[in-house]
Amino acid sequence: MNRSSSRGSTFLMEIMAAILFFSLVSALCLQMFLKSSQLSKDTANLSSAASQVRNAAELIKHAASSSAQADKNSFFPECLLEEYPNAATGSVQTVVYFDKKWNYCPAGDAAFCMKITPTNTEDASLLHFYFEVLHMNGSKDGIYSMDLELHVPNQP
Repeated sequence: MNRSSSRGSTFLMEIMAAILFFSLVSALCLQMFLKSSQLSKDTANLSSAASQVRNAAELIKHAASSSAQADKNSFFPECLLEEYPNAATGSVQTVVYFDKKWNYCPAGDAAFCMKITPTNTEDASLLHFYFEVLHMNGSKDGIYSMDLELHVPNQP
């Protein structure tokens, strides 16, 4: 009887150790799954942010090349307002808002914003713009940023 209960308690300890081991492994797998899900969302946001910045940069490039003057004040906010009519324009920067699916939206429904800031350069034929895409949740971490310098040739 003593030998039988000894084998039973050993078997019970082995089962408990196996359950503990599989519980720990499953917790680690779940943690990695959640982390990969967040990484996937971050990557999708980065890709969408880069795409939106490229779109806005192309609008500015097109407006600069077709503008009769090389002055950024003559075309800058207007070229974006044609594509994004509800963008917030100010004296310092223009802000375009996007929802969670990266569709253009009003500021009240926004999950992300793209700030476009023109800066002065020493060369009159160079135009410089700084693009920054941010979360609207108050996070100070930017998703994507880019500098754009355009050379606008002198036109007769």
